[in-house]
Amino acid sequence: MDLFFLRHGEAEPRAASDAERRLTRSGERDVLAVIESRRAELAAVELIVTSPYRRALQTAKIAAQALGFDRELLVTEQLEPGADPQALFHFIDALDAKSILLVTHQPLVGNVLCLLSGENTWLATGTANLVALQTEAPVPGFADVRWAQIPA
Repeated sequence: MDLFFLRHGEAEPRAASDAERRLTRSGERDVLAVIESRRAELAAVELIVTSPYRRALQTAKIAAQALGFDRELLVTEQLEPGADPQALFHFIDALDAKSILLVTHQPLVGNVLCLLSGENTWLATGTANLVALQTEAPVPGFADVRWAQIPA
């Protein structure tokens, strides 16, 4: 299973609620640049799953358009900032896909990457950062980090 974790692009600092914050123009450009730089590696993505937060939805739509992904996005609360990593692992395991792009937030993405890889080291978790993992199943400590891409 190939799991690609993409943190949303840079977002505006304020909105009516955290969930309503939009991407900045810079955030939109960064997401597009990261996706385009890894287009070949992302070509086999079967499913794009995103947090329902506005900035994550915008990020997922930019990625889908750049990849020519014409299927519906799957939206889940399991990718919200404060979601439980173990619940996310069960959610991913139940999906019928071998290559998944997941659009999410901090602190969830940092926790998930450390748990899955078993590495307590820094992984690219800034805005618009994309990290590729390969694993047989979403089980803590059993994923290999293949690469990380940050905006240029």
